[in-house]
Amino acid sequence: MGLNNGMKIITWNMDYWKRNNTQRKAGWSYLTKELNPNIALLQETRPLVLFDEVYDIYYRGSEQKTDWGTAILAKKYPYFEQHFKSYYKGSEGLTCFDFKISDEITLTAINIYGKIDSKGYVTTTIHHMLSDLTPILQERRKRCIVIGGDLNVSLQWDEKYPGQDPSHKITFDRFEDFGMINCTKKMFKGHVRTQVHPKTHFPWQNDYIFVNKNLEDLLIGCKVHNDEKLLEYSDHYPVETELDIKA
Repeated sequence: MGLNNGMKIITWNMDYWKRNNTQRKAGWSYLTKELNPNIALLQETRPLVLFDEVYDIYYRGSEQKTDWGTAILAKKYPYFEQHFKSYYKGSEGLTCFDFKISDEITLTAINIYGKIDSKGYVTTTIHHMLSDLTPILQERRKRCIVIGGDLNVSLQWDEKYPGQDPSHKITFDRFEDFGMINCTKKMFKGHVRTQVHPKTHFPWQNDYIFVNKNLEDLLIGCKVHNDEKLLEYSDHYPVETELDIKA
């Protein structure tokens, strides 16, 4: 679906650890110059600069021995960071900010990353993140909330492997229970490929953007930037949602 001139929110796994410096610089330039989002929720990334004239940058490195982590980029809005006490190491990529977009709109933007735990599970990470977020998500009637990220969890999993416990679907059920709307499902009426995995031709969707019901009527566009040239930058495609908010 084509996008208009509202507020653009993007989520993108930038695949930092498998890219060389030239690819990283090109991917960063594409993000900030061509996509030019109002807010970007990024995973497997490391900002190339600490200061940008257009964007505020918040970066959270991994607690493991890696040189990448998660980041939020936002244009110069007044902001307040929400902090969570979590004893679950898999939640280290969880970041949440309130951005004052206008006198009428304060947007709660949440970046999540489905880290695989020591036993090979990802659903555990998502469940812990949703538990950590419960105080925020239960304020949904008062808040405008957007959640984006690489979940490493897919609604396609239980469809592709029937007869097993619906472990992936249950995580999406929790999003629904909190009143969160799956933007790609709503706009595309189904799944849309967001990852090109080198070991399979299956069109996996692992990257999602959700909005709560206070934003549902403002949802005017959703797009996956699935240009194959972007695979030079990452094995994930950027997912973009547009809201009818002047920002």
